[in-house]
Amino acid sequence: MKKDKVTILPHIGYTQSANTLFHFMKKIEYLETILRNRAIVPRYCVEDIEYLDIFSGTEKYNRIAILQKCFCDIPFHKLTDSFETKVLEEDCRILSNDEKRELDYSNTHPDYYGKFAIAFSKEWGEENNLQPVHYLNQNSSYTKHLQKLFNDAINSDNIEDLYADDVLQRLAFIKPLRGKMMRMLSNGRKVTIYKNFCDEQEWRYVPFQTELAEAEDLNKVIAGESLIRILVESDFSGTNINDKLYNEKYRGLWLKFNYNDIRYIIVPDLYRRIDIIKCIASIPDEQFKENEREVLISKILVLNEIGGDW
Repeated sequence: MKKDKVTILPHIGYTQSANTLFHFMKKIEYLETILRNRAIVPRYCVEDIEYLDIFSGTEKYNRIAILQKCFCDIPFHKLTDSFETKVLEEDCRILSNDEKRELDYSNTHPDYYGKFAIAFSKEWGEENNLQPVHYLNQNSSYTKHLQKLFNDAINSDNIEDLYADDVLQRLAFIKPLRGKMMRMLSNGRKVTIYKNFCDEQEWRYVPFQTELAEAEDLNKVIAGESLIRILVESDFSGTNINDKLYNEKYRGLWLKFNYNDIRYIIVPDLYRRIDIIKCIASIPDEQFKENEREVLISKILVLNEIGGDW
């Protein structure tokens, strides 16, 4: 019997969202490291899964730590638009008027996630294991089905590896439509806010078994063999693990790119633009193809100019 041929569809652009994936960060050092490594190193990030009501016996799993890197596909002209947020009532009572003003007027995507960014085409993202996040309506029958699936899997004494991997992957790529997140103010105070996560239009890079096999002795860095940790304890400090993941021997987990893959580099102001030009100028010649360094410098954009012109 003749098998049907697999049809590879051509890449088709996006209309309602950007054709670009942006990864924002808070420090220039992070951007410089990415440019020098030609790679983005995933880190453990803690996600709130309290809304899923997952229990092991009588103990509830409220958080999960996922090895990941996050991107968004928000169009340029929307990047400096403000999100609507609400501050947790008990936090609101202790805020000064200046802090309340900051929360009222500093609610753009860069305000939350940093004013430095590197951006790639969505076509590149599709080819490099990036996946849009699945936003869950907590009231839907679909979410309730997932809750049952997760609880059955976690409380099973004999679960097949394929089933366990499927459950972990689902947990790695879901988020509630709305939920709580921690916000750091400019003075260092942390407050809890409510936010519509769907407006973030998030994509994630989460390395799994293929990348795990390439990372030598990873189990010495990460407890167990999973790249996802379900957390019962109230605290999780991934700092030591995250710092070790920058070691060259874990390159198999990194999200690698070529300089010609970069679509934009975003910095907050002209002074930081000069700093990034110096960083690019200091990268050894052998890492660049002909004229690639000059082209990369030409891709640097200044955020406060984007906000005024797009």
